[in-house]
Amino acid sequence: MARLSAIRTVPGLVAGIGAAMLIAGGLLTAYAFQGEKLPTPYIYELAETPKPDDASAALVELVPGAKLKSVSLKTAATGKLLVSGNVLAREGKPDLIVGWKSEIGEPVLRSDILPEEEQKLALALKKHLPADSLVFAMPSLSTRFAAMVPARFPLAGADDSSTIRSPDPWLSSKQAIAETEKRWRPAPDAKADELFGSFLDALGAEDKYGIARLQVMADAQESYLILHVRDAFDIGVAQPDRFSVGLRDFPGSNDVHDVTKLVKTWVKDEGFAAYAVIPRDENAVRAYYLADATGKSSLLGQLLPFNSAQIGQVPDASLVFQDGGYWVYRIHGVRAG
Repeated sequence: MARLSAIRTVPGLVAGIGAAMLIAGGLLTAYAFQGEKLPTPYIYELAETPKPDDASAALVELVPGAKLKSVSLKTAATGKLLVSGNVLAREGKPDLIVGWKSEIGEPVLRSDILPEEEQKLALALKKHLPADSLVFAMPSLSTRFAAMVPARFPLAGADDSSTIRSPDPWLSSKQAIAETEKRWRPAPDAKADELFGSFLDALGAEDKYGIARLQVMADAQESYLILHVRDAFDIGVAQPDRFSVGLRDFPGSNDVHDVTKLVKTWVKDEGFAAYAVIPRDENAVRAYYLADATGKSSLLGQLLPFNSAQIGQVPDASLVFQDGGYWVYRIHGVRAG
């Protein structure tokens, strides 16, 4: 695959990642959830998209027969907008989420998904990925890219409900939320579920041992690994006992040194082990942190752009693509004999 250099991380900051808790600056806006009647705290609204953004429109072309629709998630009682985004609607199959943006400052159910990043990654994979390649990625990404790219995505059918982050006011509706979110998933796949467990084990292991586990999952053949900085947070939600990960948003600034100093000071004061920063929008940057040394030394912590990561130095993992929050690695096969 071609190596691209369109890095959108804040200059001067290496992207680090965080844990399954949120801190001041990223707390949910309480008023958005007032007056909710459980167990149905929110509703989805889908509508035609008369003027789609260029990236979303381009993604439609990659999925034959799909139609682009806007999706909104609102509180059931008050109708307040919590999330907006886009989906590719498919006849007889689950819709594919290609855009997801929290309107209240922290992830709601899932982390943000940027159509621009999705488009660039999809086009790069279609152009440069060898035919019939084996690709490991989080289930939701695997599901949508399996519909766009001629490659094998064995985690496409996996159950990733453990990564759903229900806002605190909705905790008593956890089961109802889990049932609602099944609308986005393919049919149950026990093999994919088991493989997803192995995938999380690999990412949680120390770097060289994690690579070895990925090689076992690939039956010693060459494979590819797609990670996004947001995956650290989602995995922290799924496995809080293993990954202590969090996030905080900071105001954007034209002065990179000011942002760098602000984040570094915050990380030092809080005693976190590692951090990463990526732009959230034109007005804010999002800092992810790994709270302890265990997460920092994990394969996940070493392959994503944390300030303590060894990008390009993990044995048998070659970086082949990077754009925005996405990092794609070729995992070398194991030679016989």
